[in-house]
Amino acid sequence: MDNQNLLILVAVIVGALLVALWALRRWRERQYDLAGKTVLITGGSRGLGLVMARQLIQQGARLAICARDEAELERARLELEQRGGEVLTVKSDVTDRSQVEEMVRSVSDRFGQIDILINNAGADLVAPMDVLTMEDYDDLMKLHFWAPLYTTYAVLPQMRQRQAGRIVNISSIGGKAVFPHMLAYCASKFALTGLSEGMHAELAKEGIAVTTVCPGFIRTGVVDHVIFKGQHRKEYAWFSISASLPLISTSAEHVASQAIAALRRGDAEAIVPLWTWFSVRLYGLFPGLSATLLGWVNRLLPATGGINTERAFGKDSHSSWSPSWLTYLNQRAALRNNQIAVAEANGQVETQQLSPTEAESSGIVAQPEPAIAQDEQSAFPLIELSQAPPEIQACLSDIQNALGIPWTPAAWRAYGMYPSVMQLFWERLKPAMQTESFLEDAIAITELVFRDTSDWYQPSYQIDVDEPQRHQIERVLNAFSFGNPQLLIGQIALSRTLAGEVVGTEGNGDRRRGANAYRHADIQLIGEQSVAEISPEMQQVYRDIKQTLGVPIVNADYQALARWSAFFLAAWEDIKVWRERPEYQMLKQDIVRTAEAAASRLHPAVAIGEREVRDRLDNPADFEQIQQTVEMFKNILPELILQDALFYRGLANLKPITKV
Repeated sequence: MDNQNLLILVAVIVGALLVALWALRRWRERQYDLAGKTVLITGGSRGLGLVMARQLIQQGARLAICARDEAELERARLELEQRGGEVLTVKSDVTDRSQVEEMVRSVSDRFGQIDILINNAGADLVAPMDVLTMEDYDDLMKLHFWAPLYTTYAVLPQMRQRQAGRIVNISSIGGKAVFPHMLAYCASKFALTGLSEGMHAELAKEGIAVTTVCPGFIRTGVVDHVIFKGQHRKEYAWFSISASLPLISTSAEHVASQAIAALRRGDAEAIVPLWTWFSVRLYGLFPGLSATLLGWVNRLLPATGGINTERAFGKDSHSSWSPSWLTYLNQRAALRNNQIAVAEANGQVETQQLSPTEAESSGIVAQPEPAIAQDEQSAFPLIELSQAPPEIQACLSDIQNALGIPWTPAAWRAYGMYPSVMQLFWERLKPAMQTESFLEDAIAITELVFRDTSDWYQPSYQIDVDEPQRHQIERVLNAFSFGNPQLLIGQIALSRTLAGEVVGTEGNGDRRRGANAYRHADIQLIGEQSVAEISPEMQQVYRDIKQTLGVPIVNADYQALARWSAFFLAAWEDIKVWRERPEYQMLKQDIVRTAEAAASRLHPAVAIGEREVRDRLDNPADFEQIQQTVEMFKNILPELILQDALFYRGLANLKPITKV
C-alpha cells in the first residue's frame, strides 16, 4: 500500500471514529429526559444561573432557585413562570450550612425530591496579590468550596436512596489555570474543581453523576457586581472589556446549553468554549511556558495603589475606557439577565468591607426613584410631558422641529429629568444637527439599511392588511426611519463628548432647506400602561421586547405599531428569529460604523465635557446616570433602525385585501 492510500485510510478511520463519538454523545444525551425533573440552582436569580433556568424550563424541568436577594428572586420567578415553568424561589445564603439544609428541606417538601443540583453561586474578585487580604481568600473559599460542599451533602442522602442523581459544579478556567490578578478566585476554583472531580469518581458507583463545568470569560453582565481592589478603575477596564469581546468571551446561552448537555450525558467534565479547552490543555502540557507567558501578561496589568486593600464594586469603577462600545455585549447581557447595577446615590466609591457572597448574591443598592416616571412597570425616569415646565416643553418641541420628527424621543425625555443638562446638550448639538450635511449622513444610514435588508430578509408571515391600514403603517415607519438615524448620530456625539472628546470639525454647514419632513404627521403611541387595556398578549409582547432588546422601556417605534396588533405581533415574532442571523449582526455593526463616521464629520464641532455637565447638576453624582442613559440609547438605536426596516419589508411583502 503506498503512502497516499495509507493516508486516505487513516483519514477515513479517524473520521469514522469522530462520527461514532459524536453519535454516542448524542445518544447518551437523549437518554436522560429533563421533563418532570426537579432542579435546584444556587445563584439562579441572575446571570448564568438564570440563563440555565430558562433553558431547563424549556426542556420541561421543575425549578428551585436560590439567592440572597428577594427582589432579584421575584423578578426571576415572574419571568420563568411567564415562560410556562413551575418555579420555587428560596432566599438562602449558601455559605451558611444551616440555611442550606433548610433550603433543601423546603425544596423537597414542595417537589418531593431533588433530581439535579447545580452549584452555580459564585463571585469574582480582581486585584493584584499585594492588596489581597486573608478575608478575601476566606470569603471566596466559603462561596466556591464550602457552599457546594454543603449543598452536595444536603442532597446526597435522597440521591443515594434512589441510586440516581446529577450534580453540576460550575467551576471556571480559573480552576484549571491560574490567571494574574485573580489569585484568590483561582485558588478557590481549583479547590472546587478538585472536590468535583473527586466526587465524580466516588459517587459513580451509586448512580450519581457529577459534572465539572469550566468556562472561560462569560458574557453574563455580572461585571458591575464584581469586586475590585487596588487601581480599581483600570482593573475594571481590562476585566470588563475582556469579558465582553466576542473572540475572548462567550455568551451565557452557549455555556448554559453546553453545561446542560454535559449534565444529561453525565460527563465528568465540560470545558467551554473550544479555545478554553485548548488553553487548559496547553497549560497542562507546558506549565513552564504557560507560567512565563502569564508572567509577561502580569507586567501589562495595573500595579498596586489606588484604593489598595479597600473594595469597590464594578459599578463604582467606571471610567472613559469602560463601559464603552467595547463592553456593549456585556451591557446588553446585564439587562437581559437580571443584573441590575445602578450608581450609588452619593456617587462615592463603595469601600465597605462586604464579602464576595454579598456582591454576587445580594442587591447592592436600590434603584433611585425618579421624580416623574413614564410608567410603573419600567420605573425608567422620563419627564412627563404634560407636567414639564414650559421651557422644557419648548426645548423638546424645538428638538422635534429641528429633526423633523413627529414624536418626542425617549432619549430627550430622559435628559429632561435634568433640565439644565438637556438644554446644554441641545444647545451644543443643535447647530450641527440643523445642517444639510447632517441630514444627508442620516439619510445615508437609512438607505444603507434598506438596501442591505432587501438582500437577505424574507418575511415568513402573511396577514390581512387593507390599503388604509397599509398606508398608515407606512407613514409611521417612514417617520421613524427618518428620525432614528439622526438620533443615533446625536447619541454617539454625546457619548464621545462626555468621555472627553471633541467631536466633528470646525466650520459651519449649510442650513437645512425645505420642510421638516414628518414633523406634523399624526402618530399615536400606546404606552405600557395603556397596552393593558388591549390584551394580555400585547402586554406579554411588551415585556418580551424589553427582555429581548435588554432595555427598561418599550420605545416609541413599538408603541406606534401596537395600534395594528395583528401585523405587529406577527412581525415581531419573525424579527426575533432573524435577529439571530449573521447578516443582522453584521448590518447592525455597519450602522454603528456609518453613524460613528457621521459623528466625526459634524460641523460645527461639538464639545461638552464631564466637568461642565457635573457643574450643572444639583447632585453631581447624577453624571454617571446620565452617562449610562446616553450609552443605553446609543446601543439600542441601531436595533431600532434595523428593525424599522424589517417591519417595512414585512409590510411590503403583504398582499393587501380588497373589501367587497
